[in-house]
Amino acid sequence: MPAKYINTDPASQTRLSRVACALLIPLILLSDKDNRVNKPQFIKAVSWITDYRTWDRYWTELQEESIIIQLDHKIWMVSPFHCYAEGQSHAILIQKWNKAHESTIS
Repeated sequence: MPAKYINTDPASQTRLSRVACALLIPLILLSDKDNRVNKPQFIKAVSWITDYRTWDRYWTELQEESIIIQLDHKIWMVSPFHCYAEGQSHAILIQKWNKAHESTIS
């Protein structure tokens, strides 16, 4: 897995709960080089939360704080302002993020 550049201070910049903050590290580490994560696979990988209602609560919290954005039914993107992979263009990831963000507003 390529190295990731990680913003180590997102919790102080947002109003995330402790559990949502705890999800940040696995979310960042399990995202691919394009900052995408498959939600069902992520839920399986992070098995310490077993109730789907709880998942929905924290997932919504991450979404409201612009840490993740939905690309399709299963695939989500982690904000390039929180992490990106070495060798990946940060500017291109920001463009993808902005485009996805604009499509959710429309």
